[in-house]
Amino acid sequence: MSAHYQVRLVARNEGIEYSDEYDVYRFNVELTDREWKVYLPGSRGKDYRAYELAGEEKDIVLPRVKKYLESRKYFGVVGPTYPVIFERKQF
Repeated sequence: MSAHYQVRLVARNEGIEYSDEYDVYRFNVELTDREWKVYLPGSRGKDYRAYELAGEEKDIVLPRVKKYLESRKYFGVVGPTYPVIFERKQF
């Protein structure tokens, strides 16, 4: 995993995308009750099938996604920030 990466909200803030020079990871996300919820598993690459993060991926990708979301201001540049939790989807 590289130090050159990008994290961004996509799909009208209903998803989050992490990308680096190796791959792209996508997760569903929602802001409810003053808390960001990131739903696992996400997907990887061009294929949108569920993908379970491996050990090193989990140790790098999830903290970066958390850092990004925790830094987001609710009203753009002003307003509160909210904590992040990772939640497993129930199928």
